[in-house]
Amino acid sequence: MTYQVLARKWRPKKFADVVGQSHITQSIQNALKTNKVGHAYLMVGTRGVGKTSVARLFARALRCDHLNEQQDACGKCSGCLEFDTDHSMNVIEIDGASNNSVDNIRELISNVQFLPTSGTKKVYIIDEVHMLSNSAFNALLKTLEEPPAHVVFILATTEAHKLLGTVLSRCQRFDFRNVSEDELQKHIGYICQTENITVEQRHLKILAKLGRGSVRDTLSLLDQCLAYSFDGKVSDDVMSRALGVANSGLVAQLLKAIYHGQQEQVKKAYQSFLSENIPLKNIAEALLDEIFSHLENFEKKPTYADLLSKAELVWVFETLAKDTEWCLNSLVPEKTLEVVLYKITLRREFFQTKPMTTHVEKKTVVEQEPEKTEVKAEVKAPEKAPEKIIENPVETVQKDHSWDGFLNFLAKKAPATSSNLEQGNLVSPIIYDGKTVMLDVGFGVAGKVFYDYLNESEVTRKITVFLADFFDVPEEKAVVKFQLLDAHKEFKSTADLRDESDKLDEDNKINSLKENPLIKQAERMFNSKV
Repeated sequence: MTYQVLARKWRPKKFADVVGQSHITQSIQNALKTNKVGHAYLMVGTRGVGKTSVARLFARALRCDHLNEQQDACGKCSGCLEFDTDHSMNVIEIDGASNNSVDNIRELISNVQFLPTSGTKKVYIIDEVHMLSNSAFNALLKTLEEPPAHVVFILATTEAHKLLGTVLSRCQRFDFRNVSEDELQKHIGYICQTENITVEQRHLKILAKLGRGSVRDTLSLLDQCLAYSFDGKVSDDVMSRALGVANSGLVAQLLKAIYHGQQEQVKKAYQSFLSENIPLKNIAEALLDEIFSHLENFEKKPTYADLLSKAELVWVFETLAKDTEWCLNSLVPEKTLEVVLYKITLRREFFQTKPMTTHVEKKTVVEQEPEKTEVKAEVKAPEKAPEKIIENPVETVQKDHSWDGFLNFLAKKAPATSSNLEQGNLVSPIIYDGKTVMLDVGFGVAGKVFYDYLNESEVTRKITVFLADFFDVPEEKAVVKFQLLDAHKEFKSTADLRDESDKLDEDNKINSLKENPLIKQAERMFNSKV
């Protein structure tokens, strides 16, 4: 009997078999149950997540005469039996990649008008629809928008962004999600149990992770492992040889040596990885995954705490993660990764001098403390002084009754109003005698839009209230006045002046840096200019 790969053998036969896409299968089941089936559907998602499988289940349900309560096809009626023959005249499945010309689509359209030979629906499934040419899309548009009542189009694609907007607008869109690792792990675990495949839970976890959300890819990886196994058993050795995955036993051995600071043991374990031709990226990835697992379970497994602290473990993870990219781009990547492993193994030797220095400094301070005892007592004597110092700055800020002071105050209360107001500038100094205050602000021709806005009664009143609040006078004693200045008169707004000041400060800083002796020396050494 011809062997059938797991991905084909375990293709869903009913909606409940579809993994991780319940939001889509439920929508289709509801449409079938209420007889509210649209004329065009678009299935979008990455490879192997079930787009074509769901399209076929949907097509089969549309052709079935006796749907069950879950809206699955019965498998016994004439429509179901015809579907199973793979040469149905009423369910036409074409590949957009190999039938992408306008002639192929015209041929398809010419057959759309013919009624189904049996049943009420005729279904067209176009896979990889984004591969159709623009002319083919244009030929399909009119039919896609207003097909005959007996026709349903189901389009599938991995790259919806390549489709014309006119196509997208004519379809009901279903976005397929990448299947979670937990769902994949549970699914392939059930398949292994049914197929009498011996596999440990940790291997299922690795397969689910490598599958990256794709059911088909995950089952293909399992098939690849079985090709290396003669007895249907998936072991560490099989995973390592079939998929280039780092042996979990060796990973544990290597990490144990790293935690204990055993350089020779690290070298031995690392060389074992290389002898098995495990890619460096896979070695680093396996180590990082295991270290992260140790971080997550740090409190549950106190054995880690006996070897290193949690902060130290975080440092190990961060260092390995950062340096891996450097390793992979190195001229000698194998040796570079080995050096990185030595670095995190000998981590305590690098930082050995730090605690000693800290201890000496503390000791020196303790010895000198008796001589400074009296000085400390004298410093603490005037305890009330800080209270006066705290009060004075507050008074100073309140008495900063300047134009900039008011703008800064307004920026905290009403930022947008402050921003509009600083597009003008004072025509005359602020008049303030302690009881009344008057503000006269002018605007240039370019600032007319701000002048018009601020001149609105509600806005002017709002500024008046803030002005009275800032200068601590009654609202009726605060006056705000705006005027549009002569177009021929030179005018600079507060914002313009501030920008000029900032630019001047920046230029001064740049010039100061350029005159720095170190910069000058660097220019001479490299015969260049900053």
